[in-house]
Amino acid sequence: MGLFDSLWSFIHKSFYGNPESRENQMRLRWTPIDDGTYSDMARDYDPNKIAWRVGVGWFESWFQGLEQRVGQSLGRRLAHAAVEYEEHMMRFETEWHAPSGRDPASWSSTIEDWESRGLGRFELLDDDEETRVLVDRPASGPICSGLVAAAWERATGERHRFLWSESAGEGLVITLTPDDAQVPEPKPRRPTWNDQETGMPLNGLPESDELWGDLRVESSGHWSIMNERRMFLHRDLILRFEDYCVPYLDGIHEGREDDYAWEGLDDKRSAWWTAAADSARERFVAEGHHVLIRDPSDWVGVARRHLSSHGLGGIESTAETDEHGGVCLGFTSVFHPAIASGVLLGCWERAYGRNGRASVRFENGRARLELRSSREIAA
Repeated sequence: MGLFDSLWSFIHKSFYGNPESRENQMRLRWTPIDDGTYSDMARDYDPNKIAWRVGVGWFESWFQGLEQRVGQSLGRRLAHAAVEYEEHMMRFETEWHAPSGRDPASWSSTIEDWESRGLGRFELLDDDEETRVLVDRPASGPICSGLVAAAWERATGERHRFLWSESAGEGLVITLTPDDAQVPEPKPRRPTWNDQETGMPLNGLPESDELWGDLRVESSGHWSIMNERRMFLHRDLILRFEDYCVPYLDGIHEGREDDYAWEGLDDKRSAWWTAAADSARERFVAEGHHVLIRDPSDWVGVARRHLSSHGLGGIESTAETDEHGGVCLGFTSVFHPAIASGVLLGCWERAYGRNGRASVRFENGRARLELRSSREIAA
């Protein structure tokens, strides 16, 4: 057992189960790193242990914007990405015991994991020819459905087809039926950019306390910060979701396609990154944040507030590229270049009051983002 496994064992045994200490458990599991990410201390074995602390409403709006831009329904692909992601995660569990048996109420580690991730809570409705599982207050219908399906397959040792339905009054109901399909084990997924190095944990420092300000555990699987419900999503899930979408894309049908450029990507993946970035930009601008830029160095603080607080990454270098707000930003680390670039482009547009353009290139695998006006400005 490694150092981080031992630490997580201590966290798990010392804090969980004590309602007054759930906030402590949250802080200790999801460790903020000085490179602008969050590290999942329960999964130190995985290079994609970094996670996005995203508002549940923010993610849903971003997801809907993504669907609109690519002109497709993506819920099924997100759900299947969640199945594959969870199956991959469960292969490496140490202190967390994999679900076993046909009674979800006995899956103690899975229940605790859902509580910590902010996903909601689940229970068995019936288990006859079809199995039905209810998720109360799900953070995301497709994601929760995929995670339940993966857990049920692991618990029963059988593959299943699954469908889900969701309503405000009845919650999310997942229906599972046995399936004899042969599905290969998921392979590890690595980002195409090189930011595998991690910084130093911020736990115990004032910055960490600020990141967890006003944390409230409302109920099982439901917690909030500053009155906004949040959840944690691992990068592995987003990368697999991207891979499920890319083969079927035929371009961008809404949004601002011409305001994004991605070095080294093929047309289909470039379309997904553009849709993801533009949806993030639109969501950020709609929130009405005040962003003030007097000097290029101000971007470090802007990124800390609007990226790092959510685990989307941080900025280590800034350079002015023109006299009209143009700037080149170097990432220390980044959860996903498209999502982070969309947020920062939204910051640029809030600061300068006009449409901007984002282009990303990679130097030794590190992402470099250039922001500038989308139209030439006369001298």
